[in-house]
Amino acid sequence: MKRPCALLFLLLLLAAAASGQMLARSSFSTGPDGATHGSATFQLPAHMLQPVLGAPYSAEEISEHVQTLASGVHITQTTSRVKEWRDSLGRTRTERPMTHLGRVAQEVPTLIQISDPVAGYLYTLDVEKKVAHRVAAPPPPEGSLADNRVYVHGGVSSVLFAEAAAAAATAPAPKRPAANKKPSVRGQDVTTETLGTKTIDGVVVEGMRQTTVYATGSQGNDAPFSVVSEDWWSSELKLMLLSTRDDPRSGVETHRFADLSTQEPAQALFMVPGGYTVADETDSFTITWGVQEQGPSQP
Repeated sequence: MKRPCALLFLLLLLAAAASGQMLARSSFSTGPDGATHGSATFQLPAHMLQPVLGAPYSAEEISEHVQTLASGVHITQTTSRVKEWRDSLGRTRTERPMTHLGRVAQEVPTLIQISDPVAGYLYTLDVEKKVAHRVAAPPPPEGSLADNRVYVHGGVSSVLFAEAAAAAATAPAPKRPAANKKPSVRGQDVTTETLGTKTIDGVVVEGMRQTTVYATGSQGNDAPFSVVSEDWWSSELKLMLLSTRDDPRSGVETHRFADLSTQEPAQALFMVPGGYTVADETDSFTITWGVQEQGPSQP
């Protein structure tokens, strides 16, 4: 039975964009025995992302959603788990499953992407066929943003973190933007405030909260309600280590880092493993996995 997955496309799209190679389309299917097969097509990037130098780390990035029902029952879902590494030279490696979690009966391949700004190459590894798809990417344009994971969830990140990322790419000692009260949109009153600093896994982070109050009737509501977002930014790593959005209409979304380490990762992580064939790509390419069904695939 064919089950194209919109969530898979969204997650891989965001992840591929962060790695420098853009996912164009993807699909997967689950057979009667629970086995999955599918494909993912990648477009060539316009240029290499601006690397972050001298700030190595390794961690697992986790996205979660918690919804509370009227009965008080909590529904918790992990929507994404991504393993990440970055060395002092700005090289990065990401590993994630080819599908979203919790919906497949058997293991699926891991999507591995390596960005090497030192050599000027981006790699996408096909772990089933042992092929490293290599793309020669031009250097980033002058003044472009550093390779930061920017969460666009309608909260502080979507507005203020972009400014902080720009500062991180151009200033030797980036600072978070100051708290302020933004001009109100009709039916909405938006306020931001700084939360000071705290430590996450030994790394100092600066916090900011944005509160949006929706006036009565602006959303069909019979009383005002608030949506609260909090972001905790590390100037040392130039990463958002914790981000939450609490919306009473949909629940709480959390993006966090687990098992964070600032030690230098092993250099082998940023190299093509032995036994792989390197394929130099000059156009979009596709990775397939599992036994493919007969007939044209569905995007």
